[in-house]
Amino acid sequence: MKILTGFAVINNRNGKMISYTYDVVDEKGNLKDSNKKESYVVLDKETKTAVEGLEQLVENRMNEN
Repeated sequence: MKILTGFAVINNRNGKMISYTYDVVDEKGNLKDSNKKESYVVLDKETKTAVEGLEQLVENRMNEN
């Protein structure tokens, strides 16, 4: 099983990119691999909408007070 340990939304020349890290554990909870990294360019509408919503929440928090 893969367990998400972190992710980031990155703005680059290709648009938005999601980069994430995860650990791999077996059915008994034994750690098989850690800090695996993968990335992908956001292309589908559902993910674009989710990223835009998250960015808006962060901007709202950033501009409080």
